[in-house]
Amino acid sequence: MVNEGRIELTGDSVLAKDLRFHGIEIVGDEARLPKDVRLLEPKKILERLRPEASEWLSSLRLLAHVESTNQCLMKMAEHAPIDGRVLIAEVQTGGRGRRGRTWISPFGRNIAMSIGMGLACPSSGIGAVSLVIGLAIAEVLRTVGVRNVELKWPNDVLIEGQKVSGILIELTNHSRPVEIVIGVGINIGARGVLMKGVEHEVADVADQIPDLSRSVLAGEIINLVHLYCREFERFGFRAFRDRWLDLHAYQDRRVVAVSGSGTIHGICRGISLSGALLIDDGEELIELIGGEITIRKG
Repeated sequence: MVNEGRIELTGDSVLAKDLRFHGIEIVGDEARLPKDVRLLEPKKILERLRPEASEWLSSLRLLAHVESTNQCLMKMAEHAPIDGRVLIAEVQTGGRGRRGRTWISPFGRNIAMSIGMGLACPSSGIGAVSLVIGLAIAEVLRTVGVRNVELKWPNDVLIEGQKVSGILIELTNHSRPVEIVIGVGINIGARGVLMKGVEHEVADVADQIPDLSRSVLAGEIINLVHLYCREFERFGFRAFRDRWLDLHAYQDRRVVAVSGSGTIHGICRGISLSGALLIDDGEELIELIGGEITIRKG
């Protein structure tokens, strides 16, 4: 139970342990929140939704503590459709990124959200959907006033070259329609607070907009993710490619692509309609698809 900067923890020793881990003071059966922590507000999230997104949404669950919102939603998908279901957590202790990396979200600081989405297209045609989701997040950030937002193939959003958001798309067992879990992590207000699983310096939305409401941001992300998924069903990646390339951090720049099959040096020449990264190595134009591939400046 939440009340004026306090959370009642009676009987919830797991949550209490995790809150202490994240630097939250525990006094008796209450967790006392730092003054700069503003809890997520489901009502405020719902108030931001456009009519079409509100009609599509079947449930919005705010979790105080979860290992992984994606994992939780994937488990739900084993028993029922998840299209229109959204989970968002105050604490995420075992979020996953590409290549099995762990992403831990400090209490009340970031956005850790998973969106269940049905897509009226074959599973073989959703390869570019992570790029579309990345574009949606980038455009929301730009709309609320964040500067110097860029995209890095296949699923990272950058601010001034540093990662601020990552996306993890997982395909469920449902095939008609195809259902995916869209995992979204955004750094907001976590600067100087414990963050694990971070290999490099990261960006933080709050560095530019300290008072931005996480609830407002979450609502706007749900809006645009829903809209773009509907457009992706109708038009595919063709409708998004030019806008994606406008924000591409490495467009026409020399890059190094490292994968399990070797290393490619060349110049990045854009994205194919299927979502593959195009690299000119001086002899041919190579298409790279998602998977265990790392891209860095050459």
